[in-house]
Amino acid sequence: MAGGKELTDRFLIALFKRGKAEFLPVTYLKGEGDKVLAKGQSDKLPQILSELTEKGILEEVNGEYKLIKDPFA
Repeated sequence: MAGGKELTDRFLIALFKRGKAEFLPVTYLKGEGDKVLAKGQSDKLPQILSELTEKGILEEVNGEYKLIKDPFA
């Protein structure tokens, strides 16, 4: 059941804060996003993950991501 929210940097950072592990796989992020995002929004996930990694906000290791710094804190 998808809601009407858009995928934003802030939403993605919140998912990392809620996550139960240091590194989170894309499948977890997509699954959690699909629960509340508007249809098709989670398709933007790879692009946003890449942008946040380039900015030094996330770290990627073997296809899993870790929040390094919270730009909204």
